[in-house]
Amino acid sequence: MKDSMVLFLATSLLITIAGCIEDTPKSSGNSAEKISGTAILEQTVIDNVAQNVIVATYRDLRDRTQELADSAAVLEKNPTQANLETVQVKWKNSRVPWESAEGFLFGPVNNVDKQIDVWPLSKIDLDRILASRSNFDIGFVRGIDPAVKGFHTAEYLIFGDGLVSNTKTIGEVTPIQIKYLTGVTQLVAEETKKLLNAWIERFDTSDASSKSYLSIVQNPGVDNQFYGSRSAVLREFVQGMKQIAIEVGSGKLADPMGADIAHADGSLVESQFSWNSLTDFVDNIHSMQNVYSGDYSGRRGAGLDEIVKLNNPDLDAKLVAQMATAEKMIRDIGGSDGLSFTLAIKNEAARTRTLKAIESLATLESTIDTELLPLFQ
Repeated sequence: MKDSMVLFLATSLLITIAGCIEDTPKSSGNSAEKISGTAILEQTVIDNVAQNVIVATYRDLRDRTQELADSAAVLEKNPTQANLETVQVKWKNSRVPWESAEGFLFGPVNNVDKQIDVWPLSKIDLDRILASRSNFDIGFVRGIDPAVKGFHTAEYLIFGDGLVSNTKTIGEVTPIQIKYLTGVTQLVAEETKKLLNAWIERFDTSDASSKSYLSIVQNPGVDNQFYGSRSAVLREFVQGMKQIAIEVGSGKLADPMGADIAHADGSLVESQFSWNSLTDFVDNIHSMQNVYSGDYSGRRGAGLDEIVKLNNPDLDAKLVAQMATAEKMIRDIGGSDGLSFTLAIKNEAARTRTLKAIESLATLESTIDTELLPLFQ
């Protein structure tokens, strides 16, 4: 349930619209007052989702990746088991806002995604680099291939190969690996800071007069370089939901499964080294839920659901239920044994549960595409 402010706004809008209907002949249903009420709600949704969901998520991402980089620097100075475990915790903490942002992969994030979240990791190239030199500062890491830097390179260095375990002792981590880890995590923190700044300061850093991407999203119109109308922004939000449903179902879950258990490919599992895959996928569903509800991390506000409820309450209930089902299906994949997804794809019962999750995401994607998206055309 929304907080009192949002409920007051929604109630006021309904009263305003009802008043317009009462004061206007039935033949003129598109009154200026009615359009104005709709416009206010649309703008409220855009402002809240942009500021209190998207920017808030990116702010958490910047803060948590900086904590990850700081913990790696401490590990380099004092390589103890406790400090390694701290880095492992900080890595998982930083994945939460990153995966919770994948429901709105548009705008400045596209360039950042290519720098910090490429997978699968190229272990052969990584081993070659580690054997070739000892200086791995952030300047060096900036210039290397994305397949050997970013989240998953750091993950491999601190958790191990993930084949039979997702733990690693300090004795299994070399000083060279820790040095490389420091440069990699510093770059991740640098890129996520750039991402937040693009949203709240300047979208185009080469142009001193450039607006923030937040301003661009919140001010659609004929002069806007990306969004000519409020509907265009709202469609962007919906398309983001649709794309992550496709990516999780048809990509992250389906690709490693292969045609059968003999062709299951653990190397295609995202976050395979830490056994964090299923948590990542659940957070992907959360990213959709956050945009739809307008709520994030205790902050409550107007989301797409406010518009859907006014137009089609049954569709709202349907979407909420389907997102909850998809989340539950993903959580259930590991079963009572808590299998990692890498092991689950080689287990018949877990594969059956995975197929159910994939099916639930396909159903959700279809509802978004055929019923939700048309509301914003």
